[in-house]
Amino acid sequence: MNLILILSFLFNFNNLSDSIVSGPFVGAVTDKSATFIIKTLEENSTVKIELSESENFSNSIFTDEYISEGKNFNFVKPEIKSLKPNTKYFYRAVVNNQPGNYINSFKSFPNKGNYSFSFGFGSCQQSHYNKSKPEIFKIISEDSLRFFLQIGDWGYPDTTEKKYGYRFFTKPDLIAGSYETKYTRTYPFADKVLSKMPVAYVYDDHDFGYNNSDGSDPSKQNSIDGYNIYFPHYELPNAENGLWQKFSFGDVEFFIIDTRTQRNPNKDALDENGNYFAKDDHSILAGYKISGEDQKTWLKKSLKNSKAKWKVIVSPVMFNPSYRKIIRDTVLMNAFERIKLDIIDKWSGFEKEQNEIIDYIKSEGIENLLILSGDSHSAYIDDGENSVFPEFGSSVLDVNNTKVSQRSSFVGYNLFNQGGYDGDGRCYGKVSFVYGDEDYCLMEIIDDTGKIVLSYKLNAK
Repeated sequence: MNLILILSFLFNFNNLSDSIVSGPFVGAVTDKSATFIIKTLEENSTVKIELSESENFSNSIFTDEYISEGKNFNFVKPEIKSLKPNTKYFYRAVVNNQPGNYINSFKSFPNKGNYSFSFGFGSCQQSHYNKSKPEIFKIISEDSLRFFLQIGDWGYPDTTEKKYGYRFFTKPDLIAGSYETKYTRTYPFADKVLSKMPVAYVYDDHDFGYNNSDGSDPSKQNSIDGYNIYFPHYELPNAENGLWQKFSFGDVEFFIIDTRTQRNPNKDALDENGNYFAKDDHSILAGYKISGEDQKTWLKKSLKNSKAKWKVIVSPVMFNPSYRKIIRDTVLMNAFERIKLDIIDKWSGFEKEQNEIIDYIKSEGIENLLILSGDSHSAYIDDGENSVFPEFGSSVLDVNNTKVSQRSSFVGYNLFNQGGYDGDGRCYGKVSFVYGDEDYCLMEIIDDTGKIVLSYKLNAK
């Protein structure tokens, strides 16, 4: 009889292990709430998340119970709104009343300002262009980070079958599959990073649609809907039309912008001869008439109304307007068409709107502003000399380094006065906000050996 009971337990245990395809992982964390994502093997499974301050799950609390549905490819997003602030929680999934095998953890956010902390960020991983070298994620997992910002190209599903033009976002099952790939535990980002900290995410071109994609594509709604269903995000002010959102940690407020969904086609920045031409209505934030508040209006209003000491704009693409100097070099541009197409995909291709945002921030006296960016397969820091506002870019999580700072200097353009990462490895960005005798923001580029290869200290005004 005892043998039968043991075998029965092992049989059920193995079944439970197989009942969870992806997750659980956590996002949209605040001082009192969190949202989880999990995918079950079978539809119509009951799902809830168990949380505890103890790893042995004593005195547990639970989310409500949810049902995995086939129409959502068995993805479920349980929520909880009764957390203690600044508290470490262990969590696991409970599927069909059986606790899962994976035990992850995170720490809820503080409910006060002037709280010193660090977070990590980066983009461009799980690419099909280069051989994946994901050693960086072990280094990230060993750092003292409160959360991670993945700011685009989290996987390259547009190149799953063939290079360029694979229109995965025309099919809901392929979009769902792209998120399952993001969360796969066989890749160390999920196993090392997502298991230990919350993640916030916004897509860029390759995980929205295709290389240098824009909001004119009729299939863009599928990508918006997929993000809503398959990722645990913060409140979206206009969920039907894009991913822009904001959240706070202590006395820092983050404004995540969507630079794909409402972007006009990049080619609109060129005249009939293929030369750069700045049009008044060329927009990266609000290129289409939509219902509800548009992203540009939201961003301006949110920055103006923010009471946070520090404001961080999270942009999937580079902001630095000095990049535009290169596109005005017609000799260079005629020789390198690919560089021209790359530059007009950044904020530099949207001159009038970029100047509008710059002028607004200055006229409203908005201080202590930092811009984080990705996309370029490089890492760099500028203190505002070239980028107007301090900008920190990091997008070499497991792709080859394009060394933008170094290469632009070779052709006579110094775009990032604090330098960039010029190594052949991979790296991530670390940002620390420190309060004390002096308040400052420390930016660090850390490579896949754990070495700090570049740092810059930005003092608060």
